[in-house]
Amino acid sequence: MNKLLPLLLLLTTPLTTPAQQNPSLPPNYTTILTNHTFRVIRVHYGPHEKVPVHDHPAIPTVFVYLNNSGPVNIIHDEPKPETITRPPTHLGAFRIGPGIIERHAIENLSDLPSDFLRVELPHLDDKITEFRGPAPTDLTHNIDATEFSSPHLTVRRVLCVEVTPCTVPPTSAPAVLVAFSNTSLIQGGNATTIAPASVVSIAAGQPFQISPAAASEPAHILLISSR
Repeated sequence: MNKLLPLLLLLTTPLTTPAQQNPSLPPNYTTILTNHTFRVIRVHYGPHEKVPVHDHPAIPTVFVYLNNSGPVNIIHDEPKPETITRPPTHLGAFRIGPGIIERHAIENLSDLPSDFLRVELPHLDDKITEFRGPAPTDLTHNIDATEFSSPHLTVRRVLCVEVTPCTVPPTSAPAVLVAFSNTSLIQGGNATTIAPASVVSIAAGQPFQISPAAASEPAHILLISSR
């Protein structure tokens, strides 16, 4: 029986933020979660949309890609004018970017929308090495893999294809869970279904399980923890 209780129990702190627009950013950016460790911003660029010049702070960020999209031009305004074309992204891929101040405009070159998360880590002062984690190509078997690890940041991918729930070991630091598919999230014997692109804040040391919410697709999550 699905219940809301597990999501409440998994929250790291009460300092979470309802979805809201950031007045310093275009409406393409919506803040969906904020606590002491993470600021999660949902980003949407429509097909062939142009986004005006805006700023991003010097905060290490994990970019989590929520769909298969086409190329996007990132038109840097400072320190010198430069256009970089971001290649097409794939559902389930991620990129870790160091804390660099950016001032740029955006142009989506594709007929496809571009949807992703900016998981910002404002508590980290040090620079993080650039890293790209590809989307898995085989979704027919279970995966439980740490795809990136540093003293202050860990990214773990879990894929559960079977009806029997897969246990996700607790993290030693606060975490956010990003769902790529309809996923049953189980804690203390209670289950709730979370939709694709859902983000759940999870406490350090909090065990849980996942399983497919539908027979047509596996449960697929990314777990980002940071201290």
